[in-house]
This record gives sequence, C-alpha cells and structure tokens, in this order.
Amino acid sequence: MHKNFGEWYRQVSIPCTDESLQKRWAGVENWVTTIQGDVAALFETVRIFRGLPEKTSREAFLEAFRKPDATFAQRDNALEQQVLAGAALVHCVGTHEKTDHEGSLRAAVLAATALEASSLRAVDVNETLDEQVGEVRAGLHTIAQEQRRRRPFETTLLSSEEENAFKKLIATDVSDHNLLRESFEKAFLTLLSAVNRSQSALATAAHGLRCADEETNILWWLAGGSSKDLDKPWSALKDAAPLIAAWELADLTDVALGPQDAAALLERALPEAKGNKNMEQALYVYVNAVPDDWAKARVAKLDARALDLAPLSLALSKRVEGNSTSWQSFFESVSSGLKAGTTLAPERVARLAYIEAMLFRTLANVES
Repeated sequence: MHKNFGEWYRQVSIPCTDESLQKRWAGVENWVTTIQGDVAALFETVRIFRGLPEKTSREAFLEAFRKPDATFAQRDNALEQQVLAGAALVHCVGTHEKTDHEGSLRAAVLAATALEASSLRAVDVNETLDEQVGEVRAGLHTIAQEQRRRRPFETTLLSSEEENAFKKLIATDVSDHNLLRESFEKAFLTLLSAVNRSQSALATAAHGLRCADEETNILWWLAGGSSKDLDKPWSALKDAAPLIAAWELADLTDVALGPQDAAALLERALPEAKGNKNMEQALYVYVNAVPDDWAKARVAKLDARALDLAPLSLALSKRVEGNSTSWQSFFESVSSGLKAGTTLAPERVARLAYIEAMLFRTLANVES
C-alpha cells in the first residue's frame, strides 16, 4: 500500500479504517493491472480523477473495488472515486518497473502525459489531491531521465578464459571423438554467449546514438530560431509560435524527454515568450493564429480517444471544423467549463501543447 494512501482519504475528509483501506488498495492494484493493458480504461481513469464526463463505461472501475469489498458505495461517492483513480495513476506510474506486464512502461507514460495534458480541464478536482498529481509528474520525470540515461557496455566479447578454451579446442586430438565433441560443445556455447553479449552491447550503443542524434537535432532546431514546418522565424509567427514550436519539438523527440526539460527548451526557442510572461492572451488567440494548412495536417493525425483530454488539440480540431469564430462555441460545448477565452501565458501554451503532442505520439506507438 502507498504510504500516503490513508492520508489522501483524510485530506478529503472521507472516513476510513485500516480494514477498509486494505480493501480499497486491493481494488487499486486490481485496476492498475487492467489499465496496463487497456488504453480506454486508462483514459477513463484520468477522466474520473479530473472530474470529466464519462466517455466509456465505468462499471469495470467500480467492480474492481466491489470485488474486494461488497459494501463499496456505487453512488454519491464521486470524491472517493477521484481519490481511488488518482491512487491508481500514482501506482501505475510509480511501480511500472516492478511488474511483469509488458505494457507497464507504456501505460505509465500514457497515464502521466494524459494527466498532465488534461490539467486545463481540472475544473472539479479537489485541490487537496494535488499531491497525487505531483507524484505522477515526478514519476514521469524519473521515467524520462531513465529512458535517456547513457548505459555503459562491454566491448570485449571473449574473456581470456574463453580464448584459452578455443586454443585447447584447436589442440584437441581429433582421433578422440568424445573429447572432440565435448570441446566443440563448450566452444559453441561460448560463441553463443558472446553473440548474446554482442546483441546487448549493440542495443545499448544504438540507444546512446539515438539520444545523441535527438539532442543534435534539437540543438540545430534551437540554433535555427525558426519553424522547420513553415520556414519562418518565430518572430514572424507571433501568437502561433507557441503551438507550432511545441509540435515541432515533439517531432524531434525520439527518446522520452521529460516535460520539465521541454519547457526549458521551448523557452529557449521562444525568447519573446520568456520575456513576456505577464502578457497572457485568450486561448482562441493562439489557436486562430496558426495557418489553416498546418492546423489541418496536425488535426488529421489526432486519435479521437484522447482528444477530450488534450484541450489545445481539441480547440485546434474544432477550429478546423469551423472557422475562426464559430469553433469557439462548439469547443465550449464539449470542454466541460473550459472557455475559449481562458487567458494563458505563451510559455504555458507551448508546454501543454508539447505534452499533448507527446501523448498522441505515445498512443500511436502503442497501437503500432
């Protein structure tokens, strides 16, 4: 059980006992096993935590907690469901390396990016649950650091003892078939072990090259000071720059790059955003500023399953469906309280747009 599980209940003033906590935590573990292999269930967990409308059935979520405790309330317990959904997300992200489930890492990244991307839509979340959000965010950053860590590898494939074994094989009396067979078997197993070590070393070296290539590409992009998609300097793109820069950085991200690092890179790419942090503008200003063709090309690649969790991408899709004015009312009708006129600083728009782009890229990779 998570060390703060009981505290999360107390923070929202929900009565609990040691026995009830044990049963609830059993439900959390059951549900995490489910969402590690079910993207729809994972996204619904984020919606439950964020207080967003249901998109897929939540019956399986409720059953995960009724199974260990038949007295688990099914109605009028939205706040407890938020606590449990948050606990499941924390557990999914924080313990992915301790499970044998092959999709645990991908589920952890999807859970964390979806939770981060949906932060603008957190209209009904009790602020005392921010601790759960913080743990998920920290877990994502840890995953990003681990994915980008350079790993040492051994270039010596045969030890001195193994080399000596081969020398003995050469000197083996070929007339003694039993001895020859025994020596050959040992040599073959030694070669097989060396091949396996070489595969591991090559994989590690390839990972290092991927990291280096990604960093080089990002540095050249930063040094260029312009959009690679539109071939225009950021200063010329003005209010469109935060959205476009975020998606372009996501395109250049090959290895997991934590949102904290992305924010710093985007501020370097957009010095005007860094220098005007107090000049917030309405969400619709950023969305309307991007070129039509660019918006259509980006929207065409979005996965509808996660669109409601990515408000900037949702706004962009509604803008493509309508025009610079009509899309705003359609957007507000499906955004659960988020207004097109919500004011945001450009660096926050860039950071959130990057996270949304990485959410859709991760989702596409999971499907492939």
